[in-house]
Amino acid sequence: MTRLYFSLAAIFSSGIFAYSYWKEWIEIKWMNNQAVLYPEKQDAPYFHASEELYLRVLLIFAISFTLIGSLSVIFTIKQKWKGVFFCFVLSMLCILAVMINGAIK
Repeated sequence: MTRLYFSLAAIFSSGIFAYSYWKEWIEIKWMNNQAVLYPEKQDAPYFHASEELYLRVLLIFAISFTLIGSLSVIFTIKQKWKGVFFCFVLSMLCILAVMINGAIK
């Protein structure tokens, strides 16, 4: 049961984040959607100062979540449960990095 839980948690947690970051990056970069860089508040996060920096942050998180999700799938297929658990821990640390990135002003 725990093997199934960790494999599903590692795949879905990183997969959902990878999808959302890739979707936003592709929409801004290739579909000519405008990024909301200056919200109504004056205290905006640091990455709202430049579209290039905002896109770079999106791309870094998209690539990291995609790699973690891909490794989770590979380790699940090969039934290497230590690797699956490692990917689960990595996905949680990457989610923590997303939260810290959002908290920095």
